[in-house]
Amino acid sequence: METKSNLVYFTDLEQDKTLKIGIAALVGKLSPKLSSHKSGWAFHLANQLTHAGYTNVEVITDIETNWSTFDVMLLEHGMEFKGNFNIFGGANDDLYYQITRMFAQGVKLYSLHHDMPCVGTLIEKRLKTGSDLFKRLEDDVDEAKKICSQIPRVDRIENTNALCFGDSHSFSQYSPGFQTDRNDGLTLFGTLRRGIRTYVPENIESLRIYVGNIDIRHHLMRQDNPSKSLKTMMENYEQQLIDLEINEIEVVQALPIENESRPLPKTGYYKDTPFAGTWAERTALVKEFNQLVEAMCNRNGWKTWKHSDVFLNSFGELTFDVMEKPKSVHIAREYYRWDLVNDEPNTKLIKVTQALF
Repeated sequence: METKSNLVYFTDLEQDKTLKIGIAALVGKLSPKLSSHKSGWAFHLANQLTHAGYTNVEVITDIETNWSTFDVMLLEHGMEFKGNFNIFGGANDDLYYQITRMFAQGVKLYSLHHDMPCVGTLIEKRLKTGSDLFKRLEDDVDEAKKICSQIPRVDRIENTNALCFGDSHSFSQYSPGFQTDRNDGLTLFGTLRRGIRTYVPENIESLRIYVGNIDIRHHLMRQDNPSKSLKTMMENYEQQLIDLEINEIEVVQALPIENESRPLPKTGYYKDTPFAGTWAERTALVKEFNQLVEAMCNRNGWKTWKHSDVFLNSFGELTFDVMEKPKSVHIAREYYRWDLVNDEPNTKLIKVTQALF
């Protein structure tokens, strides 16, 4: 995702706050489960819309909902979208019903965060292998191409002076008032090499930044001296944050490390491995990283966010209970900083200690 001055904000395009707005995947489904992080992105966007003043917003988690009852539909292509649709199950009847929703009358379509991919081309490539029902779309190829060519792109919901920025973990730290810039796969090293300033628009007065988990998972233990490399990187991190001249900065600490037995999707692998270094080595880096974050925040009058002890099991590991199911490196929507269901700070992050009598 980009953070350039030419970003397109939904609030600039649709100013009628009474519009009935849906957020849906055109191909595939958004999970309604609180254990999902992937669909958490859509639910957090819905929260942004609500706090921007829109009064009728719904995340659509099925393929039966009639889109023609909506004024606007925001098309969410998925957290791992790279420009082409991932088709699970092939060109089957479900895909037919999913695609035909885009022909609904009276609903204005927008493509979230990406230029709209061509569904007409998708249909053409799968006609030979499609189900009998899917093959009925042959007559709709030209119309699908026309519709897709006219679907505008939307980068963010509202242009505020607060930014929550980071990698794919970062929007779990969202709270109302923040616009969000999620950069899947982004490392702290990569952020610093490009320059934090290039990600932060000039109007930002409050910055919440969350990067570093990927460096600890995959890269630091590949260095000759991981601790020295970390310290050097953190010195650069601090200086670049100082150079922003933003008074309100909050740095989010790194997550604890989960048990090595957890299965991870191949999308989270680097050089064919789910991580580099043992649990103990990476846990030591987490502790050092977090101490360095806290120290630099104290020096500069910034805030630091420490993850709740709810995230830890009795062995000091990141507990699977708070992670996305069935497998992922991410935290489940249920344990985000902001409770997207009740629209309040998440009380599940408060660890309750049983009193002794």
